[in-house]
Amino acid sequence: MQFNLKTQVFGANKMTVERNTFCSVFTGQPSTDPEQTKGLEVTKVSCDPVVFDQLPQDFKPGDYVEFIATMKRAAGGKSQPYFLGVVSTRAAAPSAAQGKSA
Repeated sequence: MQFNLKTQVFGANKMTVERNTFCSVFTGQPSTDPEQTKGLEVTKVSCDPVVFDQLPQDFKPGDYVEFIATMKRAAGGKSQPYFLGVVSTRAAAPSAAQGKSA
């Protein structure tokens, strides 16, 4: 099951260890329990390495980014989101052939 998830992004990192590449995105959201958390709840979400390369060139920490995500199995029988890609925010360029008749 895939779904889109739009969230505030503070940063992303990509590293290669022994020929394996790993990537993470650091996100934030308003606190769901202000008694326990002041400020934003910051989370680290694992992702496919292509996500790092797909982030917009003009990305700034704090921007909202929409991701294509899936749920992956985690420890203790739980599940967690895993980002597969970034939803493009650019409008598709009109085809050069549009409006021309053969």
